[in-house]
Parts: sequence; structure tokens; C-alpha cells
Amino acid sequence: MWGRTLQFLPDKNTREGLLPWVIGVMLFLCTLSLVSALAIGAGLDRWSEGLTSNFSVQIAVQDSTERAAQTDAALRLLRATPGIESATVLADAEILELLSPWLGDMTANTSLPIPTLIEVRLEAEAVVNTEALSERLKATAPGSQLDDHQAWMVQILDLAAVVQSLLGGVVAMVLLSTIAIVIFGCRTGLATHHESIEIMHLMGADDSTISRAFDIRYMSHGLKGGLFGVLLATGTLWLLSSLAERMGQGLITASITDTPHFLWLALLPLLSALITMFTARITVRRALRELM
Repeated sequence: MWGRTLQFLPDKNTREGLLPWVIGVMLFLCTLSLVSALAIGAGLDRWSEGLTSNFSVQIAVQDSTERAAQTDAALRLLRATPGIESATVLADAEILELLSPWLGDMTANTSLPIPTLIEVRLEAEAVVNTEALSERLKATAPGSQLDDHQAWMVQILDLAAVVQSLLGGVVAMVLLSTIAIVIFGCRTGLATHHESIEIMHLMGADDSTISRAFDIRYMSHGLKGGLFGVLLATGTLWLLSSLAERMGQGLITASITDTPHFLWLALLPLLSALITMFTARITVRRALRELM
């Protein structure tokens, strides 16, 4: 039945020949936006989890003897606080390594005063009142400053949420644009094959038989375009992921291909084929009813 219904549509059509490429470009943009949004979410989850499970205490005192005394006092207080698993003083070399992106490479013998930095790790699912702890630290070690990363982490999370919303909007617009392109292509095809459709009606073919021909044709276009777009996007994402990994550790290095949702992208060509098929079916059947 389906093979017969395809006979009134020519195998090659110059106008329709561009449709798979257009759908491929749309799926390329859709895949890039979707994977980027998923990767940002996965990267932020891992990154924020590490930040919320630890914080740091900085002791900046000019006199080294006084700084050492305040460090010991702060360590005793931190290690005695419920919910804190460990409190460790970072070596000067580790602190200079953290400062190297801003101050460049320096040796531990630099004349610049190096503050003491205490890395504090919390127990699993522990809740510590950082504001109260900060006040206690100030009373014990006046030169101390607690940094729990919350203030700027909230700003980064808000920014990431805005970026994800924009990427979601891009995905929605790409899908709507693809549907609009398919509708335009179907109406153009109906106008081009108007005489053939009238002859088929006279021969007793019903609307479902005619629309089925367009279903198969546009499902094929959607599948071909989807495969092209997803494969091209996969290569691009692999390249971007490789370049990001070379830049060192950080939020940007959340590997795009490591997101647990990445394998679902293999279904995008099938989704593209289904969208184009059902769009063509609805468009053609509605147009055929208008012709009656």
C-alpha cells in the first residue's frame, strides 16, 4: 500500500532536496544548545557540591608570631566544632599556586606577606552555622576571616540558570522553526502536485492514502537531517570538550560528553523524523479537507 502511494511523488525534487540539510542545521543548533544546558547543569551540581562541603578560613596578620598563635587558636576552635571533619593549614607553596593566575609564578621566599589559609571540610550532611562560627573565630583569632563561598556561588548559580533558560529558549525556537519549515514544504508540495492529487481523488484514493505518501517522504527527510545534524554536533562537542579539558580544572572543564543525559541525544534523529512526519500528516490532511 505505502509503496503505491509514493508513486505520484517524484523521487527527486529540487525544492525538497534542500529540506534535509535545513533540518540538519536546525538539529545541529538544537543539539549544541541542549547538550550545553545539560553540561552546565551537571558541572554546576558537581562544582557546588564540592563548595558546600567545605569552606576556608584566612588569617592575615603582619607579625608572623602573632599569625602563628592565631592560627593555632583557630585550629583548636574549628576541630572542636561539631560537624567539622577536618581543618588543615595549607602550605605556602599551595597558597602561591592558588594565587598564580593573578600574581604569576612566585617562590615561597617572596617578600610579600603570605596569609595563613585553613581548609575546612565538613562531615557528610553536616550543617554548620557559619555566621556564628565566624563570630567565634573573630573573638578567638581577630585576624581571621571565614569564607563559605555562598555569596558569589549564589550569583554564579543565578547566572547559570539564566544561561540555561536562554539555551532552552533556543531549543524551543529551533523546534518551532523546524515545524514551520515542514509546514511550508508540505503546502508547497501540495501546490506542486495539485493535479496528481486531483487525479488520485478521481481514482478513488482517500485523504489518508494521499497523506501517507507525504508522511513517508517527510519522515525520511527528518531522519536524514536529524542524523546529519546530530553527527555534526557530536563532532563539534567532542572538539570543544577536548579543548576545555586542556585548560585545567574548573567549571568550564565539566566535560560535555560526561553528562548522563548525553546518550539520549542518539534519539534526536528519531525525534526529528517523528516531528516532521506528524507535522506533514496534520498539514496535508487539513489542506486536503480545505480542497474538498
